[in-house]
Amino acid sequence: MATARGASPATRQGVHLVEAAAIAAGAIALAAVLGPHEAQIAAMTAIFALAGVGLNILVGYTGLVSLGHVVFFAIGAYGWARLTESSSVGLALLLPILVSLLVAGVIVLVTLRVVGYYFGITTLAIGLLSVVVVQNATPITGGYAGISGIQQIAVPGFVGPGQVLVMAGLVLAVAYYLQSSLRESPLGAAMLATRFDVPASQSLGVSVARVRLLAFMISSVPVTIAGAFLAQLVHYIGPDQMSMETSIRLIAIAIIGGRGWRWAPVLGAVVVVTLPELLRPLAEYRLVFYGVALAFVALFMPRGLNQIVTWAGGRIHALRGSTG
Repeated sequence: MATARGASPATRQGVHLVEAAAIAAGAIALAAVLGPHEAQIAAMTAIFALAGVGLNILVGYTGLVSLGHVVFFAIGAYGWARLTESSSVGLALLLPILVSLLVAGVIVLVTLRVVGYYFGITTLAIGLLSVVVVQNATPITGGYAGISGIQQIAVPGFVGPGQVLVMAGLVLAVAYYLQSSLRESPLGAAMLATRFDVPASQSLGVSVARVRLLAFMISSVPVTIAGAFLAQLVHYIGPDQMSMETSIRLIAIAIIGGRGWRWAPVLGAVVVVTLPELLRPLAEYRLVFYGVALAFVALFMPRGLNQIVTWAGGRIHALRGSTG
């Protein structure tokens, strides 16, 4: 999982491409061998990992903590549910993305002068407002009853949740590669500069407002697509799926995984989504699990799971050195 230090950009890109291919191959293999229930959990994990890519870009690269990205989740889910009733699959995916980009731009313009905790609280208010809209815009969202009977993208050779797992896995692989490439691009460097030292980045000519606008808009795209896959997976979308718990899940994936680390969305989703699903009898304590996990990371593992992987890699390297 670690790219060799000092490796050339071409080598790093090659590593990222291989890792993305492994993610896609893993999703297809799991869809082929897992039963319906296990495939459902794996597909849910891939969906939230895809959404986690967006939060990892925003939180990990720019340091902006958003609790309002559930609004993009809702745009993707309800957009897919409504548009597939009368339009093509391409339009059902593309139009919600364009709407999300527009909404993201508006949110950044509104919150341009808000930073730190105040930015998080403002986005939390936006997330809560989106839930109210979902509950009351009945002609579009179905209100409290939601929308059922949502169709899936057909994938030859697979059925049910396996279809969603394959499609979500393929899109996750592409998003993973683009996320890794973005970090090494000039825009990614500007994002990281604004995260660690805003005055210094401004002195180097970086437009903080422009960088944050781009980061917020880019981060909205994978979350929107993830919402569309969630609607397909459960064949239903309603206000309960756009709750505060979903907002916490999205942000927890990036933080627990190790914000800014390219594997954070995948490994964070395994901890935040897969583990609670496997511990189903303890489902009512799910928020407690998220709270304890976030507190543990904040106190003892500021780099999340990346810290464990780095430590384990160092130990293996030391053992090889002592026996070589």
